Amino acid sequence: MIDLHCHTNYSDGSAGPIEILDQAIGLGLDALAFTDHDTLEGYDCAKDEAQARSFDLLCGVELSTHFPSSTRSVHLLGYFASDPGECFRAWLGGLQEGRRLRNVALLLRLRELGMDISWDELEAIGKKQMGRPHFAKLMLDKGYVASIPEAFHRYLAEGGLAWVDRDEPALEEALARVINAGGVASLAHPVRINRNPSDLHLLLAVLAQQGLEAMECFHPEHTPADTQLLLGLADKFDLAATGGSDFHGSYKPDVKLGSGRGDLNISAAVLDDLRERFAKNRSLPDSHAAPAYQLKVS
Repeated sequence: MIDLHCHTNYSDGSAGPIEILDQAIGLGLDALAFTDHDTLEGYDCAKDEAQARSFDLLCGVELSTHFPSSTRSVHLLGYFASDPGECFRAWLGGLQEGRRLRNVALLLRLRELGMDISWDELEAIGKKQMGRPHFAKLMLDKGYVASIPEAFHRYLAEGGLAWVDRDEPALEEALARVINAGGVASLAHPVRINRNPSDLHLLLAVLAQQGLEAMECFHPEHTPADTQLLLGLADKFDLAATGGSDFHGSYKPDVKLGSGRGDLNISAAVLDDLRERFAKNRSLPDSHAAPAYQLKVS
């Protein structure tokens, strides 16, 4: 069993990279990918320890993007067989600054709503990179909500009382960035975008032309019918089927590493397929210097 979608405390998870690595080995997982939001620092922290313990740890990232036909943020997972390089890392640094500016605006919005919370209090919780789960925990600790789900539903989710838009990169750009860094891009939890088969078909037709090579078909939010639909679409558009628990530790206590809400059991064959994509891309003439889809933005 493997898990290719997991968050550490370098983004919006509660547990540290080594703690999660220990847990994965204890559970008998065959492989794990850290897919923190806009950062590779969790992977950087654990890669040497994973190698020393002969554990298969994959370099990954989760990117929040905007797409013209979607009213919601579209998430993209990027997976890499080797280090994606300084250019990609520098771009991630710019995305992290955008998150910081959004967090400042979110803090001000919550204070306008009468909540006595401070930047120092948030930093004490989200030591590496602050995100909405850290706001939710602080709101819970100070008695403004009765639970973390309530914090999201009432205040922090899209459409909530304190929601603040973030300046996200276009999906087209994020795809190009992952490709140019030698990675494979996977569309994350597609049911959050749209469950309508016709609409998903149209979206994937566009994204496959732009270089999308995989789609997250296995996820705790997917029903069995969703999974079968996505596997069929992945086959139609020649996309690798990826999957993972979307583990966030105590911020999503009902989601367990590896097994999600108890019904995930992702085969190592999923990672084998992904690695075949890595090998195929490396074998293409000048694949790193001139990928099939060229970046059109600075």
